[in-house]
Formats: sequence, structure tokens, C-alpha cells
Amino acid sequence: MSMSFTAKLSASRPTLASRSRTGSARTGSSITSRTRSTSPVKNPDDLLKLAKPVRWIETAPGAIKKQIQATNNAGALNLWNSIWNVVGDLGYIPRELKDLLQEELQAFDTKFTTEDRVVSMTAQQQEDAAQILTCFNDETKHQMSLYNELTTIRNIVADSADFIKWNRSEAAWNDHIQGPTLRLAMSTVADVCAENITTASIDKDFVPAWRGEENDVGKMIDHTLLLRPDTQLGTDIKTFIDAREGPKTFNQTTSEHLRYRPTGVFIETKTDMKRHSEGKVQLGIWLASWFERTAQFAATKMPLMPVLLVVCARWELHFAFDNGTHYDVVGPVDVGGTGTVEDMYRLLTVLRLLGNWVGGEFQEWVRQCVGI
Repeated sequence: MSMSFTAKLSASRPTLASRSRTGSARTGSSITSRTRSTSPVKNPDDLLKLAKPVRWIETAPGAIKKQIQATNNAGALNLWNSIWNVVGDLGYIPRELKDLLQEELQAFDTKFTTEDRVVSMTAQQQEDAAQILTCFNDETKHQMSLYNELTTIRNIVADSADFIKWNRSEAAWNDHIQGPTLRLAMSTVADVCAENITTASIDKDFVPAWRGEENDVGKMIDHTLLLRPDTQLGTDIKTFIDAREGPKTFNQTTSEHLRYRPTGVFIETKTDMKRHSEGKVQLGIWLASWFERTAQFAATKMPLMPVLLVVCARWELHFAFDNGTHYDVVGPVDVGGTGTVEDMYRLLTVLRLLGNWVGGEFQEWVRQCVGI
């Protein structure tokens, strides 16, 4: 009798020990890190000294929802409701893997999706699979997608444990854990990709102004969810930006690969909770500069901007609002992480919701900006 699909998955999964050995073997590799600012601005309260202050506000989920409702934006509210369902343990583990994972994770039925996963494979992937596999049909394609994702999840979870044990650097975490997690999440999202922007700095024309004494605010962040416009929208963005005075970029940075590709969600990573506050400063300055740049466009302002602050295996979500005289960044919402298989599925689901928002609501706003 042939093995069931879930039995094959269970038998083939890598062990933590084997993955740890692999991770340890990589520790000797040289990874170049960006140069961090030596700015004295390390505390989120310092952001209150900006000409237009940034306020980080810890608040309850209900208060976050009320602030989102106050934007009168249906897309923003739908994003919140969808994310909160996942945070509330509803429907984020593929139901096709229930036989395999329910006992292992001790997961209640409500944690499994109510519909099968929609599989996304490129034409090249399908062509390769058809050549390699003796039987390739829709069912096989579906199983391949679930298997590849679960294998990657188990590898990332194992590497996370290894990296915490050996106190690996931020650059190593970005290279082996955070970057692959973001790319895995965006692999199923059309028109959006995860981009490492550790070398992108804020253009001097868009550095936020301070009240009184100036500070070095050349803060950089780690990743963004980047809109990949189709040919027509890409042309329209370039035409719109090139016709404007000042730096030729849609964003607040003139890094070449970001000039005509709008950035939708900002992500900063740390490897020590002691630097959590510094991460807030970096995100706060990046947000302020982005809001100030895009406010120059003759379009309705974005109702909110999601940001993610990551410390090792834990990911937290915040929402930023332009309230006229100041910016509010409210949260946090624990959206999972890379520490366990279950947390990974929760995180991937939230990241995909954010990616779909970038490809939907955010992209429509970009179209309004460039006059489409």
C-alpha cells in the first residue's frame, strides 16, 4: 500500500539536529554588515523633538481598531479584521496538512483553514516539474507547494533555534532567517516582493526636520514589501516622477532600485531586546520621511502604513497614521514568528495579508498619485 501524502511529509522532514549542524557549518562565512548611524537619537521619546513629532503608543487591540475605523477606509479596516482573525487563532494552518500537523502542534480545528490553499507556480516551475515528475497534474502541483513550504518552514524554525543559541549577528539573521521568511511569504503574492534595503538611506531633501538642535537622522531599516508595478503602471510612475522637480524618486530614498518602485510596508530587525527602542527610532524616522515625501503628491494620503519590528524570532506589527500635526504609531500586535512551525504559519498568513494589501489598496493609491 502506498504512503499517504501527509505520511510522506512526516517521514521526509528534516530534524532539528541535522539543520543545526548545517547552520553551524555556515557560521564561518563572511557576511558584510551595513554601517549603522552613530546618531545620539536612540530613544523613541527623542522623536517628539521632530518638527512633526512621531509618537509610539502602546495600546489595546480595540483602540487600534477604533483608530483604523476613524480613517473611514474600508480596505484598512478589512486588513485589520483579517489580521485579527489570524492573531485570534482562526484559519492559518493549511487544512490539507491537518492529519500531519494537528497532533504534532496540538492545534484546535479552528486553527486550520476552511478552504484548500490556492497554489501559485510560475510557468517555468510547472514546465520543470512536468519534465522531472512521472506524473504531474493539479493534485501533484498542490502537494508540491505544501511540501516545499513545510520543508522551508521546518528549516527556518531549526535555524532560528540555532541562531538564538549561538547569538548570531543581525546580518546573519537577515540573511538566513528574516529574508527567507519574507521571500517565502511573498512567493504567493502577485505584484509584490520582499526587498532588503539595508543600504538605502534617506535622501537629504526628505530628512525630517527637528525643532532646535539638529541631529544626525540618517537611519536605515532592513526590509520593505515592494510593489512591482506592471509595465504600464511602471511607465506612468516614471513619467510622473521624472516630470517633478527635486530628487527623481517616488520614495524618500534615491537608491536606484527603489526610485520607481513604491515601498509599502517597512520592517526593522534586531537581535537583542535592548535595541528594541532603537528599532522604533529607525522606523519612526523612516516613516516620517516617507509620509513627508508622499505628501508632496496631489493625491489622497494613505490612511495608514503598517510596520514590523522584529527581535530574533518574534515579530510585532504596528500601524502608523498621519494625524496632521504629528504621526502616531500604534501597537504592538504579536503576529507570530520563526520559533515554531505554528508561529511560522501564523506569521506567513499575516505577511501575505499585508502583501495583498500592498498589491491592492496601496497599489490603487499609487495609481491615484500618478494620475491614473
